[in-house]
Amino acid sequence: RSTLFPYTTLFRSASGIYRDVWLEKMAEVSVAPFGTFVRADLQKKPGAAVLMVRTEVTNSGLETQHYTVDIRLLDADGREVVYGKDNYPSNLKAKDTKGQECMLIVKEPHLWSPDDPYLYQVDHIVKVDDKVTDVYTTTIGIRDIRFDAEQGFLLNGKPLKLKGVNMHQDHAGVGTAIPDALQAWRIRQLKAFGCNAYRASHNPMTPALLDICDREGILVIDENRLMGINEEHLRLLERMIKRDRNHPSIILWSDGNEEWGLENTIQGTRLAEAMREYTKLFDPTRPSTVANAGGTELIKGLDVVGFNYIVQNDIDNRK
Repeated sequence: RSTLFPYTTLFRSASGIYRDVWLEKMAEVSVAPFGTFVRADLQKKPGAAVLMVRTEVTNSGLETQHYTVDIRLLDADGREVVYGKDNYPSNLKAKDTKGQECMLIVKEPHLWSPDDPYLYQVDHIVKVDDKVTDVYTTTIGIRDIRFDAEQGFLLNGKPLKLKGVNMHQDHAGVGTAIPDALQAWRIRQLKAFGCNAYRASHNPMTPALLDICDREGILVIDENRLMGINEEHLRLLERMIKRDRNHPSIILWSDGNEEWGLENTIQGTRLAEAMREYTKLFDPTRPSTVANAGGTELIKGLDVVGFNYIVQNDIDNRK
C-alpha cells in the first residue's frame, strides 16, 4: 500500500480543491477504503479493555482468493501489546468485499484523555496464501464516553465540563486551504486558552485536523452538513462516519446544522430520529446531536440536544 502523490490548491470558499487528495496504490486483496473499526469496551472486564476490531477486505482481482487477517496492537512506543492471529482462511470472491471481527484483550490499558492523549496503533495484516498483501494501520485511543442527564458528559467514568469553540475551516492569509502546521498551531493555542472541545462547522473535518485533535487531546463534535434521508444525504453521512469513527477525539456526531424549516415540525423530529438510527448502524458507540438554531420539535429526535445562538439565547435558564 503506497501513496503516489498528494495534491492541494488554494481556492475561494465553497468551490475547488482545498484539502489533500491522494492516489493510492494497493494489492488486489487489501483492506477496503475506510474498512476498519476498532471499538473499546471498558465495562466487560475489570482492569482491562475489550477491543472489537472489524476489518473489511476487498478483492479487486478476477479470481476467488483465500485470505486471513492478523491483528497486532502496538503501544505509543511501538512495542507489541497483543497479537491476534487468524488461522482460518476465508474465501473472497472477485470484486467482493467481506468484513470480519477479532477480539483483543488489553490488560491495564493506558486511557486516552485531554490531559493524557495516549494513542495506540492497530495493524491489520492481510495475507493471501500466507503471503502479506497489505498492512493497514488504524490509530486509536482507548477511552469511555457517556452523556448523562444528571451528570453531563463523562469521560472514563468521570464528569468533564466541555469548554470549546465552533470553528470554520478558514484562516487569515491562507483562506480555506489551511496548512497542517497552522491547524496544529490553532489547536495548541485553543488548549492554552483553556479549551478542551472543538465543533467543526459545517462539514466533515479534514482528517489531518482530526489527527491533530487525537494527539493534542481535544474533544470533537464532527458535523455533517445537510439533513435528509434520500440516498445522497445518507451516503454523505455514512462516508463521514466510516472515515472518522476510529478517532478517539470524537465524542458526538452532529447529523446536521441549522435546518430552520424543520426545527419546529413533526417532520423534523422524524428526520432527526431516522438519521440518529442510521448513524448507529455505522457507529453504536457515540450519540447523535444536531446544531439546532431555534426550534423545539427536531431536538426531540436526538440523543443529545444541540442549541445554537439564534433563538434560544439564555440556554442555562431554558426548561
